[in-house]
Amino acid sequence: MNLPDYPFTSRFADVCGHRMHYVDEGQGETVLLLHGNPTWSYLYRHVITGLSDRYRCIAPDHLGFGYSDKPADADYSMRAHVMRLEAFVQTMGLRDITLVVQDWGGVIGLSWAVRHKSLVKRLVVLNTAGFVAETPRELAALRPLPWGFPMLWSLRIPIFGELFVQGLAGFVRYLVPLGITHRERLTREVMNGYLAPYPTWGSRRAQLAAVRQVPMRPKDSAWQLLRETGAELDGWTVPTQLVWGMRDPVFVPWFLEQFEKRLPNHAPTVRIEDANHFLQDDRPDLIIAAIRSFMTKRALHAA
Repeated sequence: MNLPDYPFTSRFADVCGHRMHYVDEGQGETVLLLHGNPTWSYLYRHVITGLSDRYRCIAPDHLGFGYSDKPADADYSMRAHVMRLEAFVQTMGLRDITLVVQDWGGVIGLSWAVRHKSLVKRLVVLNTAGFVAETPRELAALRPLPWGFPMLWSLRIPIFGELFVQGLAGFVRYLVPLGITHRERLTREVMNGYLAPYPTWGSRRAQLAAVRQVPMRPKDSAWQLLRETGAELDGWTVPTQLVWGMRDPVFVPWFLEQFEKRLPNHAPTVRIEDANHFLQDDRPDLIIAAIRSFMTKRALHAA
């Protein structure tokens, strides 16, 4: 595939009866990078380039995303994504993993990680969640208000969600730019990179399934998964680096503060004041520097 800043070899693994696409670049300690919605491994292109001289960077596309299979009858629930990640890690024989997560990649990755703590050497947490507010009222009371949640919630409206996400490719075309501060970096070539694996109505099915799982009420499908994951995160002493885009309209500072409380063995947080939700495009340089410093210092400490 001829995409800007994505000069990587495409690889495929058979996972739960489907082909999952991934890139595997560099050698050394394993860094596993998990994307969210509506992105794919292309999101980490700069990070992979910046780390693969020293580390083995593996970035899979979740089923239904990127160049992984997009079956019409697949289970695109978050629990199913967690199950497939477990199978992918087993298939690849990965261990001593530095896990890098963002957006739904955090829900999926952290939910897997707390059930396989022996395989996780370090966590690098970018804007995401691994828990939920105790009540919807608590979520609504957050300041600044995470106004991105109601916007995403609107995509649950029948027909409107299908037309916007699957018909217009609106999640990528219109919402991805809203999640990036430095929009001058979203050139036509970069936008084409994000759109490339999603040329048809059917290819965007998993995007809609994911956005319709945004947990805002206890009966929402991902709510219980996040409650379970949050309980297991509490007090976990895995070495952790938090890197946060402070202009995120979804994962406002409350989420960062919760991670700092729940994961006591965290390095000083890297707050990026001019980064938004998709901080991998806003400030990849600071993310790369933070990960390299964190892994180097933790390796020396362990020695």
